[in-house]
Parts: sequence; structure tokens; C-alpha cells
Amino acid sequence: MEDNNNKNNGLLPNMPSPGTLWASWSVFLGGLGLIGNCMCGPIWGLPAGLTLGLLGIACAVASKKGKPFTQQAQLGLILSILAAVCGLLMTFFIIIVYDVMGTDTMAGKYFRDLMEALQNPAALFPTQ
Repeated sequence: MEDNNNKNNGLLPNMPSPGTLWASWSVFLGGLGLIGNCMCGPIWGLPAGLTLGLLGIACAVASKKGKPFTQQAQLGLILSILAAVCGLLMTFFIIIVYDVMGTDTMAGKYFRDLMEALQNPAALFPTQ
């Protein structure tokens, strides 16, 4: 009796093209970069979002191989660009906040008081 489940008529299995794999990695890395920006907080999200976004952009470009971008590669490129831009904005925000905190301006006092309040949760929710 012949096994019909493993019969392929002597043909090789259809493997996905390398461009499809690069596009899949681009979507994965772009999405992971956005999650890293949103979920990991400013300190860990900064390198995660920026690095994964740039890697996702590189994977999307590698998937092109002289042809137009596939829809999956376009999605990966969009997600990766958003992750990289959010990572850059977070970088600039952190630099500006820490730079202003060192000054004697009203904004510096505000950020210092805010950081102090975040370290002491009882100050945020006073009890009577």
C-alpha cells in the first residue's frame, strides 16, 4: 500500500523566497521595537526601540532584492520607522529633561520635584 501523505511526485517542496523571510523579520523587529518603546520604560526602551527599529529597516531593505516592496515588507518598514523615530524622540526627551533638571529654572525645579514625588508614592496620594 502506498503512502499518499508523503507523495510529492518527485518535486522539491516550495520554500519561501529569502525576500519573504527578510520581510517577516522586518515586521517582527519593527513590532518588537514599538513594544520595547512603549512597555520597557524610557531607560530600556531607548536602546531597544532604536536598535530594533534600525534592524527592521535593514531587513525590509534587504527583502527588496531589486523588486518592489511586498506588502509585508512595507508593513515592516512602517513599523520599523515608527520604532526608530519613537526611540529618537525618547532619546531627545531624556537628554532635555536631565539637562533642564540641572538648571535653576522653573522647569528644572518642576522636573526635580516630579522625580522626587515619583520616588515617594506617599507624596502623590496623601492620606488624612
